Amino acid sequence: MRAGLLLASVATLVLTGGSPSIAKPPKSSPDLKVISIDVEGGAAVLFRTPEGKSVLIDTGWKPGIGIPYPVGAGAPPIPQPVSADRITAAAAALGVKKIDYLLMTHYHADHLGGTEALLAKLSVDTFVDHGPNRESLAPDAPAGAAENSPQGRYPAWVAAMAGHPHISAQAGQVLDIGSLHILFVTADGNILDTPPPGAGQPNPYCDGVKPMADDGGEENNRSLGMLITFGKTRIVYLGDLTWNKEIALLCPVNKIRKTDIYFVTGHGMNLSSSPPTAALDPLVAIMQNGPLKGGDQEPIRTVMSYPGLQGFWRTHYTVRYPGLNGDPNLIANLDWVPDQGYSIDLDITPAGKITVVNTRNLFSKSYDSRGAQ
Repeated sequence: MRAGLLLASVATLVLTGGSPSIAKPPKSSPDLKVISIDVEGGAAVLFRTPEGKSVLIDTGWKPGIGIPYPVGAGAPPIPQPVSADRITAAAAALGVKKIDYLLMTHYHADHLGGTEALLAKLSVDTFVDHGPNRESLAPDAPAGAAENSPQGRYPAWVAAMAGHPHISAQAGQVLDIGSLHILFVTADGNILDTPPPGAGQPNPYCDGVKPMADDGGEENNRSLGMLITFGKTRIVYLGDLTWNKEIALLCPVNKIRKTDIYFVTGHGMNLSSSPPTAALDPLVAIMQNGPLKGGDQEPIRTVMSYPGLQGFWRTHYTVRYPGLNGDPNLIANLDWVPDQGYSIDLDITPAGKITVVNTRNLFSKSYDSRGAQ
C-alpha cells in the first residue's frame, strides 16, 4: 500500500525501489492540509489546521468488509485493504499523532465501520455526530444483516466516545477548530433555518426537479452536512445527504451560496447529486468513489455540468463508465487494480490558493478561491 503523500512544497519525496517515503512536514505551516483518503468507496477525509489541530471526517470500512475487487471468473475476490491503516498512514504523513475531532456524518458501514480499528492506532479527543442512530432493520432483514447495519454498529460508537467530549451537532451550529470554521448546514434530518451571510439567492436549477423515492436508508437523510471555511476558501461536505434533502437545503434558495471545493455527495451515487447542486458551482469537485461503487452516470454528468467547474478529481477510475472518467491525471487510482491506496491531497493558503495533488503521479493543479479573485 502506498500512503497518501504531502504536497511537494511541504514534504520531500524520496524514491526507494519505486516506493515513496515522505519526510515529516514542518511543525508549523500557515496552510490547511487536507487528505482525501482512498478507503475504497467509503469515506475518510483528514484535515490538519495551521495550529496543528486534526479533524477526521468518517472512518471508512471495518476490516474485512467492503466492496471486494473482481479478479476474474472463478477466482475468489481480494478483500478490502484496511481503512484504519490508510487513515493512520495519512495521519503520519501530516505529522498527526492523535485525532482532535472525529466527525461522523452518519452510521452506515462505509463511514462508521473503521472506528474501532482506528482507535486501536490513534486516540480521539472529541466525538461529533448528528445524534442517535435513526435507521432500524426491516423485520424481514436477512440473517447476519444486523452486524454491520447502523443498528448493529451504533452501540460501538457510543462505547468509543464514553468518557470523551461529545457533540451532537445541530443544524445551524458552529464549531471553530483553530482557524477552521465549520457551520453545520444539516444534522439529523434538519436544515439550518438562516442562511449564512451572502447566501439565500434564488436557485434556478430547482425548476422541475421532482423528489426521489429511494434514499438508501434513513441514516443518509440524517447526514451531517458542513460548510467549512478556511481563510478565503469555502468547502462543502454533505456526507451521504440524499436527493430530497439536497432539495430542501438548496431550493427555492441556495442556503449555502457558491463554494470553492465540493466533496461530491454520496460517493457520486444516484441517491444524491440532484440538479439543484449546480448552484454550489464549485471550482474543484472531489468524488470519493470506488472502482465499482459510486461514480454513477447521472451524478458524473451533473457534476461535469457545473458552470464554474475547473477540476473534477476522483479517488478511483469508474469501471462501469470509462467514457466519463475524464483526465486520468485527476484520478488517484486507475482501473480496479487492488491495493493502490493513492490519495488526493490539498494545500490551501489563507489567501485562497488551492493546490490539489494526485499522489499517484504527483500531478498538481492550483486554483484561486472566489474569495481570492
